Amino acid sequence: MKKALYILASAALIAGTLSSCEDFLVEDPKTMYTVENAFEKASQIDALLVNAYHKFDIMNGYSNPYLGPDGAANILHGEGSDVLDGTSGANGASTAFSNYWALLSTNSNFSTLWTSLYQLASYANLALRGIEELSAVSDDIDVEYTTAQARFFRGWAYLRLAECYGGVPIVESFNEDLKFDYVRSTRTEAYEFAIEDLLYASENLPDYPETSGRAGKGIALHFLSEAYLAIAVETGTNSYLTSAIQAADQVIALHPMMTSRFGSRSESGSQPSGIPDNGIQRYREDGNTFFDLFVIGNYAYSDGNTESLMIYEQPDYDNYAVAGGDILPFGSTCGPAYRDLTWSSSYLSQNSAAGAGGGPWQTNIDGDLFPGQQLSIFLSMGTWGIIGSTDYSDEYVWTGDLADDDRNAQINRYDPVVMDQNSPYYLQVVTKEMLAEPARLSRVSGKITTFDLWGWNLDHCSSMGIPYCNQFNRDWYIARSAETYLLRAEAKLRNGDASGAAEDVNAVRSRSNAGKMYSAGEMDLYVILDERARELSWEEMRWPTLLRMGGNGSNEVMHTQLENHSLHTADTGAFAGKAFPDWTLFAIPYSVIQLNSGATLEQNPGWN
Repeated sequence: MKKALYILASAALIAGTLSSCEDFLVEDPKTMYTVENAFEKASQIDALLVNAYHKFDIMNGYSNPYLGPDGAANILHGEGSDVLDGTSGANGASTAFSNYWALLSTNSNFSTLWTSLYQLASYANLALRGIEELSAVSDDIDVEYTTAQARFFRGWAYLRLAECYGGVPIVESFNEDLKFDYVRSTRTEAYEFAIEDLLYASENLPDYPETSGRAGKGIALHFLSEAYLAIAVETGTNSYLTSAIQAADQVIALHPMMTSRFGSRSESGSQPSGIPDNGIQRYREDGNTFFDLFVIGNYAYSDGNTESLMIYEQPDYDNYAVAGGDILPFGSTCGPAYRDLTWSSSYLSQNSAAGAGGGPWQTNIDGDLFPGQQLSIFLSMGTWGIIGSTDYSDEYVWTGDLADDDRNAQINRYDPVVMDQNSPYYLQVVTKEMLAEPARLSRVSGKITTFDLWGWNLDHCSSMGIPYCNQFNRDWYIARSAETYLLRAEAKLRNGDASGAAEDVNAVRSRSNAGKMYSAGEMDLYVILDERARELSWEEMRWPTLLRMGGNGSNEVMHTQLENHSLHTADTGAFAGKAFPDWTLFAIPYSVIQLNSGATLEQNPGWN
């Protein structure tokens, strides 16, 4: 039962390490650990925090599966939303998460996310209990800094819980006993709890942590700003908007956006230490500042990237292997499902007559031009096509004068070309009308793959079929201050300052040399959501963003976005014209409600 009760604040976390049984011997046996004797030095608590960092990291990034994937990452980042979805094509519409009308409270995404967030909070609660026990008997701990890290994780977990599920049970302390009578607090109370933790963290974390990958003041302030914004929407209290703006101001002062080229591939010269070039020129003349943000060696604040608030710092392969890791022969990643796509009927006859294969990438590929051939990096390498971008993030937000933007350049958003040498369309960009399932075509983002072999360790990735090799030594952003600008823009807009909102949106656009700038009269929440899609697709947690757009049981903004832009309403048209169902929050997992036998956990409206 301990494993099954997802919201337990104790047993699932410690997995038998601690026991609540009383010792029956006079001695204090070290093989029987309780909270009172488990923590004897600060390093033990820090080890627990490292586990929390790992849990937090893998929930925030499309991580290397060998480093510990978390199923919550995909749904948090927007699988089934307006920006990303599974790439199973029209035939997969009925079972897709974006079939909102068929979703049930038993959907595994709801329980996986719920479990992961409460597990992170439980790590934090156990660390806080350990700090209390150790500080009472020893000076061997920096209480404020250690507490700030733990409360950062707990605050972030409850922010996400409140955004996604509304009011949830709040577990404030570590509990060694089984508990089956949790009750829901209100969404406002959950936000308040998160704010209290994030505020403490922002006041007690260092401006710039000594260790890359640790939490600092900027990241705590960033999520504090988001929490103030969320509670303002829920309660309609404008003073929270002022607090959101003030927190964002502090982030931007600590972490100004990068506005010129920088880092590993921004200039010619010697190869950076420890990064293989594989015969590829280091300098990318066609690069730009946005490109540089996603280059190996450029992610951390310590690398000169002032925009970086916090990163998921991934090891290079050698360090990973020394620590006991091993490359598995197969796996999957995020990205477009290209290789199995076939020609549309009108193109099939032309290609068959020329001796070409059944699709643009199926046969006759030049291995010198496209190393790895069907498993080439130009097709997102080892992908099975679990997730791809929608037409909204690929096309809609770049239409007309919005196309003139560094973020829309081929160096950042690659359009795949026909690789079959026998095709009459060889090396031409593949377009939708060429394919039998046009909705499955999506552009390749430079955030999740690389467009040449620079930086790859080919000693361990000699076959392009080994997925995620390009993610060894390639970090992942938890957040960048460009997103903080867009949080501040939303807070200003909701606070009646459309001019200030336009200035913040245009600051992000200016960095990417965008041709169009917005006026105050053009600003609305949909403009900000569009800009978030341009800047943050694959990075931002899109479902929390959409779910927090509504308060008090309504969410017109989310409904409009999903009715107009999700894969199976807009791209495939499978559910075009259907009004969004009346739910505005994710379902409380059915299994949690069942197992909480000592009290009633009410289900969110709109769910069976």
